[in-house]
Amino acid sequence: MKKIYNYLLVLILLCIQAFTAQAQFAPEALCGTAEPSDAHYKYIESLNQQYNALDIEADSNGTIYLPIKFHVVTDINGSRYDQNTLLTVFCELNQKFQGSGIQFYMRGDVNVINNSLYYRHTSNAVGSALMNEHNVIRSINTYFVDLSAIGLCGYAYFPGSGPGGPLREGGLMMSIGCSQVGNTTLAHEMGHYLALPHTFDGSSTDPISPFAERVTRNPNEVAPRFSANCNTFGDRYCDTPADIYGFRWNCNGMALNDTDLNGDTFLPDAGYFMSYSSDFCMNKFSQQQMNTMRQTVRSSSTTPAPRNYLTVFPMPAWDTVTSNVTLLEPLASSTPSPSNFIFFRWSKAPGATHYFVRIRRNNLPVTEFTTTDTTRLFTINLLQPGLTYTYTIRPYNHGWTCVGPSQTGTFTTTQGYGVSVFDPKSQEVVIYPSLLEAGQLLNIRSGEAQLQSFSLVDIQGRTVMQAPLESGSIVHQIQMPVLPAGTYHVKLQSNRGPLFERIVIQ
Repeated sequence: MKKIYNYLLVLILLCIQAFTAQAQFAPEALCGTAEPSDAHYKYIESLNQQYNALDIEADSNGTIYLPIKFHVVTDINGSRYDQNTLLTVFCELNQKFQGSGIQFYMRGDVNVINNSLYYRHTSNAVGSALMNEHNVIRSINTYFVDLSAIGLCGYAYFPGSGPGGPLREGGLMMSIGCSQVGNTTLAHEMGHYLALPHTFDGSSTDPISPFAERVTRNPNEVAPRFSANCNTFGDRYCDTPADIYGFRWNCNGMALNDTDLNGDTFLPDAGYFMSYSSDFCMNKFSQQQMNTMRQTVRSSSTTPAPRNYLTVFPMPAWDTVTSNVTLLEPLASSTPSPSNFIFFRWSKAPGATHYFVRIRRNNLPVTEFTTTDTTRLFTINLLQPGLTYTYTIRPYNHGWTCVGPSQTGTFTTTQGYGVSVFDPKSQEVVIYPSLLEAGQLLNIRSGEAQLQSFSLVDIQGRTVMQAPLESGSIVHQIQMPVLPAGTYHVKLQSNRGPLFERIVIQ
């Protein structure tokens, strides 16, 4: 009777503790990944038998590289996951998996999906439709959406399950609120995708139930003690302590004092990514967990890998990006730029293939873009005249995103030009302004073409000015003579032939 009383008291205390623990976290505090099927547990058990028989602690076959396809969904108001955060969180993911012998690389650029219906999820059916429509073959499809309406931080699908079809089945659905720098949700859900249950799955939540995983790891206990059952109950890993706590718990402030049938106290390890402890507690996978993940993507001589389609193609060769860029233009000391003609230029970062540019005003985001070049002429009418803006540039490649943003640059704007002549994405050069005063400077910024000479022709076909252009220069400035108002044609001789454009002198 006393034992039953104590058990009920423990349950009451546990409920109070659970409520307190939940109050410390945001409403998005749960993982929506379902408990594995019996067949999946059998799969893990078979891998563990091989693992134990071979006494494998670390595989010597080298690092396994897996491709991730990131999808960022945006709503009609432009709400979306911040790409700068994504680059940092991706770096953190690789750091968390470093000891497992698994590393990830980005499969192409981030896929931005502009669809408000797919942004805020009201059920898992929305996620299924999203994956069916957008999953990319032979990739770990990972989506960033808003799951707060269904109270989830994220969910993933175990191998052999989920929408998308063969070679593109399942994936990860991540809630933006739980995908910030320092969170562990992405590592947790990736563990599920690579076959790992929660540390508390497969066990009764009743600590004295015969169906609960027992604390002991001794397979030969002497009666009346019960022997270990970690091979067939719980998460099936005997190198993770018994865990029955399927709610968020704080590793530094919560006492979990339940005892099992042997009277042994449950002491789950808050360090495991697959538990429900607080984010700041988690820092590891167990050796058996790491073995499962590796065997899930690479077949052995005895066991086929359910996700071996992820390793069919090798990772492209990328260098490590270890240094940042130096900002060259615009500089705070330079002449203010027209608000719709801002020329950015920076040094190359060794190993980088992409550069992520962010423009901010009073520390609030204005716009951002990614480029593969070290220059960019920004002609979009998003900036206001007479204001000061800041910007940063972050170098990365699809395998390495751990270098953060550059130092902060500053520039000011003047009144924008009324006519924008060229689209810098498709033209060889940019000429501005296209409407100018007599005697004003005409600016020419070259693209890939090497400019050689400049000519100005009036509407009657007469050449009214000629000038050589310095080879190799990016920016050319022409002091225009005092000419009658009217329309003139600019002729630029280049290594790709003549280029023509029209300007108006008023």
